[in-house]
Amino acid sequence: MEGSQQATRVSILRKESIVIDYNTNLFNTYVPLFAAAFDDSVTRSGVDSRLLTYQIPPGETSKSRSTKASIEDWMLSEARDPPCDTSTVIIALGGGVIGDMIGFVAATYKRGVRFVQVPTSLLAMVDSSIGGKTAIDTPA
Repeated sequence: MEGSQQATRVSILRKESIVIDYNTNLFNTYVPLFAAAFDDSVTRSGVDSRLLTYQIPPGETSKSRSTKASIEDWMLSEARDPPCDTSTVIIALGGGVIGDMIGFVAATYKRGVRFVQVPTSLLAMVDSSIGGKTAIDTPA
């Protein structure tokens, strides 16, 4: 960035879980870099935070009640040790399907948790900028 312009940074690291949900097409492009930056931030800040990732198959068929249930079951699982709670931050990394699905999960999981959208397509950027449009597909 030129001159004194710097990217806006929002601290989300405290003692909590950070969950990144993404579609399987994006793993190699984004997740390893994000994980490395996360590990570096945790090391420098000394906070007790953990990064969890969950893969969702790409495509409109993933915006379903069954996918929502499987994400929530995974977050509630004792295997998380401890399970995700209300201090969890969910990051939706991907296109419009991920933003819609994960936004809905974040709004309904334990009455709502913090949510960050990281859109990776132009359409998802437009959807994210308007906000409030999160949902899953259900039969008519």
